[in-house]
Amino acid sequence: MPSACGPLARLRSRYREVGPANAALLGLNCLLQSVHPRLAVARYHLMAQPVPEAPLLRGRERSLVVRPLRPDDPALARRRPGPDRRPEERRLHEDAYCLGAFRPGEERLLGFIRLLSGAHREEEHRCLLRPPADPRCVLDVDVYVFPHARGGFVFAHLWDAANAWLRRQGVEWTLSRISAFNANSLRAHQRLGAQRVGDLYFLQMGALEILLTGQRPFVAVSRPRGRPPEITIHPPGPGLQP
Repeated sequence: MPSACGPLARLRSRYREVGPANAALLGLNCLLQSVHPRLAVARYHLMAQPVPEAPLLRGRERSLVVRPLRPDDPALARRRPGPDRRPEERRLHEDAYCLGAFRPGEERLLGFIRLLSGAHREEEHRCLLRPPADPRCVLDVDVYVFPHARGGFVFAHLWDAANAWLRRQGVEWTLSRISAFNANSLRAHQRLGAQRVGDLYFLQMGALEILLTGQRPFVAVSRPRGRPPEITIHPPGPGLQP
C-alpha cells in the first residue's frame, strides 16, 4: 500500500484537503507504517460517472491530439524511466480501450485513459473489480496525466475523446475506484459529474489483507496465493445509496 506519511505540517495540509475522517485514517496509516512496513490501512471511494451528451471543450481549446494506444505503441517505448513512470503503462496488454494524448506533431505521451468492459485485477490490493452485467457500464481503470503535462487541458481532452467513443458504444456510465486520500483526483472526477456509490477499506497485516465494504462480500480476508475478493461497482439507482 502506498505510504502517505510525512511531516506534521504535511499532515495538517492533508487534513484540510481530505477531511477529518480520512485524515485520521492517514494518521493511523502513518502509525502502522512506523511500527512495520507491512502494516497499512487504505480507503477508496467507488465512483460512477455519467457519459455526457456534449463535449467538455469547445473549438479553440482543442489543441491536443488524442489517439488509441496499443501495448507496442512507439510512444510508450520512448518513455524514459523516472519518478512519473507508472506500472499502468505496462498493463496495456489488458483487454482495455486505451487513449493517449499528444501535442500536434509530437510523440511524447502527455497522459492516457484506459476503459475496460470486463473485470480488472487490482495491483495495489488483492481485489477484482467488475462492472455490472450491463453493456451501458464500463470500468474507468486509469486516468493519468504525467507531471510535465499538468496544469492544462490534457485531462479534459482525454475524457472528451473517451466519451465520444463511449457514446458510440452506447455506454452511459464509467465506474472506478479512487483513493479517498487523493483529493485532486476526486475533485476532477466530481467536476465531470461523478458520484460516490460505495467505499472500500483495506487493512494489511503482513501477508494478510482484510477488505471491508458496504456491499457483498462485506468482509473478505485474503492471502497472496488465495482467490481475491470480487467487487461489482453499480451506477446509482433504486436501492443503492451513493
